[in-house]
Amino acid sequence: MIRPANAQSGMAVIAMLLLVAVIALMASALLARQTTVLYGVQNEHTRLQGQWLLRGEISRSQVVLYDEARRTPVTRLDGRWRQPRNGAIVGQLGGATARIFSEIDDEQAKFNLRNLVDNGEMDARETAAFLRLCALVGVSREQASLIARRVATSLVDAESPGNEQLNDQDAQAAQAAAESIGLSHLSRRELAPRLRDLSDLLAVPGISASSITRLQPYVTMLPQRSWINANTAGPEVLAAWVPGLTLERAKALLVTRDNGQWFINRGDFTRRLQMPELDEIDIMIGITSQWFRFNGALRTPQRTLLIQALLFDNKANLPQVIWLREGT
Repeated sequence: MIRPANAQSGMAVIAMLLLVAVIALMASALLARQTTVLYGVQNEHTRLQGQWLLRGEISRSQVVLYDEARRTPVTRLDGRWRQPRNGAIVGQLGGATARIFSEIDDEQAKFNLRNLVDNGEMDARETAAFLRLCALVGVSREQASLIARRVATSLVDAESPGNEQLNDQDAQAAQAAAESIGLSHLSRRELAPRLRDLSDLLAVPGISASSITRLQPYVTMLPQRSWINANTAGPEVLAAWVPGLTLERAKALLVTRDNGQWFINRGDFTRRLQMPELDEIDIMIGITSQWFRFNGALRTPQRTLLIQALLFDNKANLPQVIWLREGT
């Protein structure tokens, strides 16, 4: 009679041990899950804290641009807005020291793809300038045409058509510009989503990443048409926009500019070109800028947070943030 009791007692012990093991496993799983949730909350808190630090840096850049506009309406490369921040400590992030790296770029130092279309028609002058720029920086005619077509098909109704009709000569020039990039005509409605940034072109079939990389320092995509700023543009951009201006002459012209002889107005730029065949009225290149790009990075030993912003500076108020892009 004793053995059955011992057997039952042994079974009870085993059952109890199994129950304890199951409870231990459940507790371990719950603890692991809680730990994961806690880490997730901490990471999200750190990310949000980093975003606010970066946006604070954007606010500082807006003030810098505003102060610069009050000092002088001319936008030059020797302005305070051009001074980058290289590793300034801005606080703690996730228990580690956070350093900011930021810079402001003048987007009107670049060719604006938005200029390719004007009032629903190809702009012959801007199209020719873009094709020359691509040739200067090593982008093939095929890639240049593909990019121009993609931009044009998204901009045909970007603004209300003007009341004035094109004369026959201008209409023929617009048609020839469309044909030069492989379009028989320009549609009356948008056939593709509007581009916000040059990098958006990477999603277009046939456009190579290497072409975008080559164009990145020289090309932008702004919400409005804009003039190139002769006080900040590089020789490639100026040589592309001014017909007959060679790259070598453009480089020589900018040597004197960068040594402190800044252009004081459009007429000054035209005269210093020493190209009497050009009419000042036709040289739509300015000396001031309203569009700027902010690039920022917040770094700790464990992580890097990135942000980009497009700023519009009307020279009367604090510059406006048009769009933001955040990443890690």
